[in-house]
Amino acid sequence: MPFPFPETVTPSGTIPPADAVPPPGPAQLPDAAAPYGTPEPGGGPSWCLEAGRAVLLVRDVRGCPVEDGSGFVGHAERLVRAARDAGVPVVYAVRVPEQGAVQPGREVGRGVVDAVQPRPGDSLFTGKRCSAFAGTRLRARLTELGRDQVVVAGVAAATDILLTAADAWMQDLEPFIAADAVADRTAAEHAMAVRWLAATCAVVMDTDALVAAFGGCGTAQEAPVERWAGTPG
Repeated sequence: MPFPFPETVTPSGTIPPADAVPPPGPAQLPDAAAPYGTPEPGGGPSWCLEAGRAVLLVRDVRGCPVEDGSGFVGHAERLVRAARDAGVPVVYAVRVPEQGAVQPGREVGRGVVDAVQPRPGDSLFTGKRCSAFAGTRLRARLTELGRDQVVVAGVAAATDILLTAADAWMQDLEPFIAADAVADRTAAEHAMAVRWLAATCAVVMDTDALVAAFGGCGTAQEAPVERWAGTPG
């Protein structure tokens, strides 16, 4: 089935609504009470985030509640604002489920804050797999933009976020995970994902550190932003 949405957002700047392309299961909605945290560095990579090399990838935020106890949506909003202010491209990836994969009667259609929505000219990719790279032109678009670092925010941490970051790493990109701007159904699933990523293929940071990096890390000669060493979620 051909994807029903263009790769570049139309002039309306609207992300495909959840009722037009239903979310692929309950992992779309984060646990509002989950105490999401950032793990201590786990022996993985120690790249420095450089605004001139980075893109912000917002993964499947459709259907997430604006008011959530974890603060996930607010952190994602801050990241989008900071990226735009720093001239960092913001790209969006939406997972389209296989036909018939959505449970009947599942609530869809809830939106997100305006600051997280795409703007005209942003790139928007749709695919059927957990990795945002699978079956899309995302890798080619990063090459066109001359960017090789990917900051990932969105849902779901233990599937779409984890596999997107691992896929980026295997394609010689440098993934960064916004630990408090990714969500999953439970705190345990979130913690598993960010710990595994921190220990293997991604730099895991919190929103405060990422916002500072967008504004200040700049070049490789400058001091790298120190990752926050907190209590694992």
